[in-house]
Amino acid sequence: MATKTAKRQPITPGTEAAIYCRISHANDDDQTGVDRQERICREIAERLGLVVPPSLVFVDNNRSAWRRDRKRPGWDAMLKEMDEGEIRHLIAYHPDRLMRQPRDLEELLTISDSNHITLHGEANRRDLSDPDDRFILRIEVAHACRSSDDTSRRLKDAMDDRARAGTPHTGRRRYGYTKNGMEIIEEEAEIVREIFRRYLAGEAPRAIARDLNEREVRTALGKSWGPDTVRALIDSRHVAGIRMFRGEEHGVG
Repeated sequence: MATKTAKRQPITPGTEAAIYCRISHANDDDQTGVDRQERICREIAERLGLVVPPSLVFVDNNRSAWRRDRKRPGWDAMLKEMDEGEIRHLIAYHPDRLMRQPRDLEELLTISDSNHITLHGEANRRDLSDPDDRFILRIEVAHACRSSDDTSRRLKDAMDDRARAGTPHTGRRRYGYTKNGMEIIEEEAEIVREIFRRYLAGEAPRAIARDLNEREVRTALGKSWGPDTVRALIDSRHVAGIRMFRGEEHGVG
C-alpha cells in the first residue's frame, strides 16, 4: 500500500518515540511475542533515527484488545503520555497490536488532533492527522474487529457443543478428577464424600478445612484448604457430573 511521502514531515534525528507491544491469548491469529515485537520496533526506530527511552515502552502481555471489557494498563498509560503531549511518534509491530476495536482508534485520533502523532510499523507509516491515512486505518481496524468477532463466535459455538455433549471443562484440574476430567481419582473422591458427609452433619467449613490441613491433604493445586475452598467444592456441580455452561445445566457429564 503506497504511502504519501510528499506530505511527510522530516524526522529530526534523536527525536523520542514510544513503543507499544501486545500479545493476546492463543486464539489470536498473530502470536508474535512481545519481546520480538519490541526488538522489531527498536529496529524501526533505529532506521528512522528515533530514540526510545525505557519509560516510553508500553507492554500489555496476554491482553486481548477486542474484548470491550478487557483492561490494558500499558495502553492506558500510553494514551495518558500522549495526551500530555510527550509523544509525537508511536511505533507498533502492526496496527492490530494497538487496536482491535474502532473506539481504540478514535481515542488515538482524538489525541492526535491536538498533538500530531505519526504511527510507524513494519509495513506502513501512518500520519494520524492525514485524512487518507485515518480512512485507511479505520478500514483496517474494522476488518480486525470483524475477524475477532468471527473468532469469538466460533469459540462460543465450539464451547456450546462441548457443553451439550457433557464434555468437561478444560484448564485447571478439578479435585477428584484427572486433568482431562474424564477419570475419577478414587483417593480424592473419598475426600469429597467425606466433606459432604461432615457438612451435612452440621460441621462448619472452617473446621473441615483445618482438619484436612492437619492431615496434610492438599487441594487439586497442591495448596492448603480454606473455608472458601470447602464451600466451593460443596457448591460445585462437577462433583455430581453435571456440566454447566453460562450458568445453566447443559448435560450430564
